Amino acid sequence: MNVGALLGVTFGIIIGLAGWFFGNKEAKKQRGDDEVAKHIWQKARSISWYVTLVVLYIFLFLVLFGVTISATKVLSILILVHLFSWAIVGVYLSSYYYNESKADRQIYKFLIAMFLILGIIFIFITFFYL
Repeated sequence: MNVGALLGVTFGIIIGLAGWFFGNKEAKKQRGDDEVAKHIWQKARSISWYVTLVVLYIFLFLVLFGVTISATKVLSILILVHLFSWAIVGVYLSSYYYNESKADRQIYKFLIAMFLILGIIFIFITFFYL
């Protein structure tokens, strides 16, 4: 049994739920939880599912061509693709719908680039080192 992985998953879930709870609480306090924000993140989630579906089909084609991939790798990459595409599309749509200054758009572009780079790195690590 891999204790480190078990601890990582458990603490990841706990920290993720805590961040979600306190983030929603702070957003309501600062009136950031309006209809536009809900629309943006619902649209981002929808697009993220399309991206996840494309990656799932890619994995299905790889299996049909005879490539052997473990279930752990496939599920890890699928959740990474889903979460990172959700974050990237959410940040992009937020910068698109809200009229931000040029400096804020540069920050959004940096965040999108950071999410893309981190997602690629995590997928690379998952695929080659798991």
